Amino acid sequence: MVHRALKIPKHGGPDGQGLPRNVFEHLYAVIDDLTLSDEEVKLAIELCLALSTQEQWNQEYMQDLIKRIE
Repeated sequence: MVHRALKIPKHGGPDGQGLPRNVFEHLYAVIDDLTLSDEEVKLAIELCLALSTQEQWNQEYMQDLIKRIE
């Protein structure tokens, strides 16, 4: 687990097409990649948020990410 100084945003809409779980899990590799800056990781998180539905992000993915970066 990597500790990063990131704030995980809440999804406020509009809904994306939905982000498959297996694609979301690739975000963990991005978070753990120490060669990437916090800004690059933040952009990857924002892209995943934009593709997710509000329910998907706010109810599941956001919670997983918060646990991952704590």
